[in-house]
Amino acid sequence: MKKKPLSHPVKYVQMMPSSAHMYGNAVAFIQKWLIDQFPKKDNGDTIFKTINVSSKIAHRQLRRTNHDISKNNKPALMIRPRVDFNDDRFLQGTPITDRLLYNSYNYGPDALQPFFFDDRNQIAIKYQLNRTVMYVDVVLVFSSLMQQLNYATYLKNKIPTNSPFDLDTCFESFLSVEMMNTISELSCVPIETNGSVKPFLNYMNQHSNTPVTYKLQGSTNSNEFYRYHPVKIITTIPQFDIDDGERNGQINDNYQINFTIRMEFYTNGIYFLFSDKIFKVKRQSLPDDSSIIPVFTDVLLREDWNLQTGWMQYNRAMCRLTKEYDDIEFSKLLSPAIITAINHYIERGYLLDEIIDIRIRRQGELISYGIDYDVDFENLTIKFKNKDFGYFTYTIMICINPEAINELIKREFNLK
Repeated sequence: MKKKPLSHPVKYVQMMPSSAHMYGNAVAFIQKWLIDQFPKKDNGDTIFKTINVSSKIAHRQLRRTNHDISKNNKPALMIRPRVDFNDDRFLQGTPITDRLLYNSYNYGPDALQPFFFDDRNQIAIKYQLNRTVMYVDVVLVFSSLMQQLNYATYLKNKIPTNSPFDLDTCFESFLSVEMMNTISELSCVPIETNGSVKPFLNYMNQHSNTPVTYKLQGSTNSNEFYRYHPVKIITTIPQFDIDDGERNGQINDNYQINFTIRMEFYTNGIYFLFSDKIFKVKRQSLPDDSSIIPVFTDVLLREDWNLQTGWMQYNRAMCRLTKEYDDIEFSKLLSPAIITAINHYIERGYLLDEIIDIRIRRQGELISYGIDYDVDFENLTIKFKNKDFGYFTYTIMICINPEAINELIKREFNLK
């Protein structure tokens, strides 16, 4: 979109992302990072029997239903996140990260960051960059003094203290329903086409400078889109503290290791959607979030793109489970043509692994087909064999073989 002269201001709409999701991204990441610092059991599970995120602003996510830290559910990992708006941070007091003047962004230059640009439909989206400081208070609880001392010594040798270090990951910024509906209205690209969000996702990714991702819903059947972007977290841990345990009758119990993690990173502030086609500036609404929900953002890996000849990454989405042995329908991730090819293969008894492959990661770790989940291609549903729910974030990755699908079309229609 060309910059307009001062006599011709561009109309825009302000839209706020979800702070709960943003902070939840950070909490889920640091929670997994902490767990990964410790040795695992022989079966690959974490040593922690209880993992708890607890705060006035945090949604309680208990791995166990028992709230008491008894001997049977230790070692325990407890996290309390808190946000500091007044702490010193990089670029503080500059227009890059702070709003300094009460001016309108539809005149002249600005410090907003670009995100989406569609010249044909005259749509541009920018956002205010923020610099966020979050503290995470961590408590590790062990059954014995020697366990506490062993792990305290291990942490002092494993993780640097009093020295900042970088942690690289990716976050997903929630794009409001109002923003997606407005983009769809201005571009004349429907969010769903024949029950599929794939055409709209393609449109968004063709015009954005970072990927736009999608979250599959279970029973709600709502559409949620996210801006997927890299994040570098400056991380500092001042020191590790230990206590003398708690007196329980004649013995001491609940030996703790306490420390605080300071995290500083860039986040998104308000999104600004610019377009001369906005005839009525819509009222801005803030997300109605009641608590932080730790949602882990998976990181695209090099092996995700290292596919066999003829295969390609087709689509991906995240989801969270809401009950034991939950089912997630994934038809919205497929175009009608792909669904037709799947049905054709099923009707003729062909092997579907010739044209489509679905892989799933849980908290960034690949899980096993047939053991952790099954895929019902007739109903386009993933059936999870889960007992835990509401805690893990799953990433569904769909790959297809377009060469095999094209060969099927040629075969069926006698094309050369």
